[in-house]
Amino acid sequence: MNTIGLKKRTTIRIISYIIAIITVLAIWGITQTVKAMNYARELTVAHQRTVASLASYIDTLENDLRKMQYANTSTMTSGLSLSLCKASAGAKNCLSELSAGETQLSTINKFLTQASDYVQSINKKVSNGQELSAKDHEQLKQLYEHAANLSQQISYMEEVMYSGSIDFEDTVTTLSRITDMGDLSLSYSNAITDAEKSFSDYPTLIYDGPFADNIITKESEFLKNEEEISDAEAKKRAARFSGIEENKLIAAQDEKGRIEAFVFYYEGTSVAVTKNGGHLLYLLSDKFSGETKIKEEEAIAIAKKYLQKHGFDSMTNSYFFDNDGICTINFAYTQDDVICYSDLIKVSVSLDKGEIVSVDCTGYLMNHKSRAIPGNIIDKEKAMKNVSNTLTVKSSQTAFIPMEDGTEVFAYEFLCSDESGNDVLVYIDAKTGNEADIKILLYSDGGTLTR
Repeated sequence: MNTIGLKKRTTIRIISYIIAIITVLAIWGITQTVKAMNYARELTVAHQRTVASLASYIDTLENDLRKMQYANTSTMTSGLSLSLCKASAGAKNCLSELSAGETQLSTINKFLTQASDYVQSINKKVSNGQELSAKDHEQLKQLYEHAANLSQQISYMEEVMYSGSIDFEDTVTTLSRITDMGDLSLSYSNAITDAEKSFSDYPTLIYDGPFADNIITKESEFLKNEEEISDAEAKKRAARFSGIEENKLIAAQDEKGRIEAFVFYYEGTSVAVTKNGGHLLYLLSDKFSGETKIKEEEAIAIAKKYLQKHGFDSMTNSYFFDNDGICTINFAYTQDDVICYSDLIKVSVSLDKGEIVSVDCTGYLMNHKSRAIPGNIIDKEKAMKNVSNTLTVKSSQTAFIPMEDGTEVFAYEFLCSDESGNDVLVYIDAKTGNEADIKILLYSDGGTLTR
């Protein structure tokens, strides 16, 4: 009887051990599976990020090549060639990550090298005071067309990849099939090597005006000498800016950052009032627009009336864009018929009821001030001579434009068209006569974009 009991206990013990081992193995298997899934997910995100970066670099390269066709001074040519070389190097780095050191993407690499090397030779030619020949312009046009084609293909591929229709391996295979980069047989000398080229942040598409990305300075010009108001006074002003009854507004967390503000909230609408001076910083509503019933011209008039009502005078609308029934208008302050692009206010109006759904006064509050027109400037006719002869000037005006280093340049703004009818804005520094900037206008059903 004892022997039977012993055997039974031994059997139970063995079975318990087996179950324990199976359990441990199961847990280990599940853990490894989860780890593998997490790793695969992280790898997918990393690949998607690389493809997105590649698309952005190629888009920049396309944009710079287009602007190179219109550049007419060494200052502008130099800046564009530097930007293009950085974009080319960045794109090559992305291709290297995607191909894991293999050469299956060599066709695109070859094109990127051709583009950066050729633009460097063009820059050297212009810097030496030489004029670009018809052949130079033709080859720049060819490079641009190849870049536009490549950008379109990669952007489409990126969309398909994010939709889950193709995986990473298919993405690399698709890239390797892009062979229509052409051998342009470019004529240039003293080609530079890639080893010393570095890259940094690339320019981005500007949706709401020519200088929306570089209007923010370190300290608010407008508010630095304003006195601080109380939260009670801020609430009164918030009610006035939003049209919401004061007793309905609820205090939210204060806005921090370059401009500190009191923030109030009511049923999907937030309104921020600056602590210094009590000015409107922003108004934001989560309202959606229904069926379009008013035109953009009416929306612009509604937005302008709102700004005038709340003390923003002398504002001139320049660009607008429609999205899902919301029209966003870009306003800039005008002083003595001179556009001050840094003093930017964006107002969004619903096209169903004509309601103000958002206002962003950040640019205006950061930069608004009285400006003095500089002396000893060149006249408009002389400035116009520095516009590329590939462009035809349609109209002009004067403007203060913000630069990346935080300064402003007083410039002649020339609205031009090229031989294909494309519109281009060329800014000529009114003191030096150099090209200060070039913006390409893009028209769509939604409005005007610049890049």
